[in-house]
Amino acid sequence: MNKEYLLFLVFCLAIAIAPATAAVNTIPPSGTVFIGEDDLDISATGVPVNTNIVWYGTGGTIGSAPSATVFVTDPTSFYVSPVLFEGKTGPWFTESGNVLAFYVQEPQISIRIFDETAGFEITKSTVWVPKGDIIGFQVDNTVYILVNRLGSPGAPVTIRIRGPDGIEYSAVDGFQLNDIPVNSPNYKTGPVWSTRDYANGNYMVWAESTGNDMNTNYPREGLTISQKVTFLMQSTNPLITPTQTTLPTTITTPIPTTAPPTTLTLPLTSVPTTVETTVPTTVPPTTTPGFGLAASLIATAGGLILALNRK
Repeated sequence: MNKEYLLFLVFCLAIAIAPATAAVNTIPPSGTVFIGEDDLDISATGVPVNTNIVWYGTGGTIGSAPSATVFVTDPTSFYVSPVLFEGKTGPWFTESGNVLAFYVQEPQISIRIFDETAGFEITKSTVWVPKGDIIGFQVDNTVYILVNRLGSPGAPVTIRIRGPDGIEYSAVDGFQLNDIPVNSPNYKTGPVWSTRDYANGNYMVWAESTGNDMNTNYPREGLTISQKVTFLMQSTNPLITPTQTTLPTTITTPIPTTAPPTTLTLPLTSVPTTVETTVPTTVPPTTTPGFGLAASLIATAGGLILALNRK
């Protein structure tokens, strides 16, 4: 590809992009601007250079003393400053002639996430999204009316996806997440994110209204930045605890080869002793005192005499 042809393609691309980019920030007469939008061209609304625009308040009377006044230096580069316009929504008029210039409106945005495979909405109470399911998004918003600006494809909205380890995605499966042209109050992407090849872990998803830097200038949750939705994505349901199989354990009890002697201690028992009393059947004769001793002496003397005679 030669250099001249490449430059021609770049030039054609710039021409194609420029009108759409300009249209997003070009406000028609009696159009609507959002708090936080920057670098707007409001010259078509009839606001002159270096003049005031006025707000008569809710239910105020046109031509009476204004409730608020803002000085416009350059209508081709106008900033809907939150400091000056917050709380002052509704019609604003030129000070000279009381001509309706534009309406100021608060932006609002929220995001809904759907598991298109299983058919349920992913909310803050959703514990688990099965990995491999296909996810789609729905952006509920008020900024879609930017599509009414001549040549605008819609309000730029970016869907932010932050995965495990803080990784942020600019696209999922070829679907670009940055500056999606939202052209309806309940914009649906359809099933765009197949989660099969994405890491397990916790994900956080939210949406931001990026048109004319309103999300940077007016970073309010629910207004230019939606509430965040978090969920766990993995293959298994974390609420199901796997059942562990316990194998039976055989316990071997050693049997001793020699049984230790067993000492049996019995309590001492007192055995009653029987004392037998013998009653003599024959009553011995009564011996006369002195007669027994004399008999003994006679027997002894006799024994001695016999012994001498033998000698």
